[in-house]
Amino acid sequence: MKKITVILLALSLFIAVPATAQFDWGIKGGVNLPEAPKNIKGIKEGHTGWYVGPMAKFIAPVLGLGVEAGALYSESGVAIDGDTYKKSSIEIPLYLRYELRLPAIKNFLTPFVAVGPQWGYTFGKKEFGQRLRDVENLSDVKDISDKYFKYNESYFSLNVGLGFVLFNHLQLHANYNIALGQNYEYRGLENMSLIDGLETIKSKNNMWQLSLAYIF
Repeated sequence: MKKITVILLALSLFIAVPATAQFDWGIKGGVNLPEAPKNIKGIKEGHTGWYVGPMAKFIAPVLGLGVEAGALYSESGVAIDGDTYKKSSIEIPLYLRYELRLPAIKNFLTPFVAVGPQWGYTFGKKEFGQRLRDVENLSDVKDISDKYFKYNESYFSLNVGLGFVLFNHLQLHANYNIALGQNYEYRGLENMSLIDGLETIKSKNNMWQLSLAYIF
């Protein structure tokens, strides 16, 4: 229900933007700084990655209110006990954006705030290691990793950020991405129970993002 509400809100943003809105597009690139989740002891930190892709924004000239959307190729990951699990994905952020266009400085500096949903889709390698339940020949157990890690194929999150545009072309943006559901699961020796054996932990992590964009 929460996802449906956010999707309807996102669609309403496009309807709310006036037909006279200014359209701009550009190229955005930046760095992903994932946080470590709290419920997996072996994770000391996220694996720093990067992202790049096209972006577009529609802003009402007088109000400074509009939307921004993007289609970004992204790489990130997590590090668990010395092993790094990298993720490649396509991220589709959609922001409600407000630009503070002060007449005296708008051609030089335009601050803005942005908030909205983001959809992510993992491609390439999603699973690492092997689960004991998948083993057909018990003689192969000695060769199996004691860790199993899997990224979700799709996931959902919320972005909150702020930034500024210089000379109407160069955009700097700091963003905090909040996971709204599980985006991976992990099974390893550090989450072993003496009674139940290995337990699969479903987890998520938030991420800081810093980006630089050129708007044409």
